[in-house]
Amino acid sequence: MSQAKQKRMLKALREAARVASVMVDGDEASRIITDRALHYIANPDPEFRFLAGDFFDVDHATFLRMKKTLIRLEQLLPFPCNTALWLTVKELEDHVTLAVQNGSIHRYYRFGETKRPLEPEMAECLRTGVCVEAPGDHPSGTLTLLAPVKNSLGDAVGLVELTSMDPVSKELTPAWS
Repeated sequence: MSQAKQKRMLKALREAARVASVMVDGDEASRIITDRALHYIANPDPEFRFLAGDFFDVDHATFLRMKKTLIRLEQLLPFPCNTALWLTVKELEDHVTLAVQNGSIHRYYRFGETKRPLEPEMAECLRTGVCVEAPGDHPSGTLTLLAPVKNSLGDAVGLVELTSMDPVSKELTPAWS
């Protein structure tokens, strides 16, 4: 029974990811984090390792529009799902940083993390520009679809993570992120 539910959830997540890949504007997403913040994310000060977090500046209007868009995408699904917007780090193309996060269900984010190397499925999503399903049976106990976020030139500049708890998993929904 749970595997049938898992298949239905993955199908719904695929459709929501398809919608996200069309609806989320990469040009607008790229304006959320300021250039100064991206510089400190890519080039952390070895003497002041938390400086990147201190200088994490965003364009508030753009951030809020994107947060609302991601919340609306979650509403497309008939089960709990949380979203996150990951953007490529301009000076480190093999890394992403979290620009917007909704809820506590996530596969990739770790508290206090300013950037992370691309997971293979993230790299595939950015390289191919198509929605990618993350591998199953993950320690987080989640089902995840990744949707590319493209700019007006058609380049993938980030991705939307849509994550739900896997009904087959024994993991509990995280209390906080």
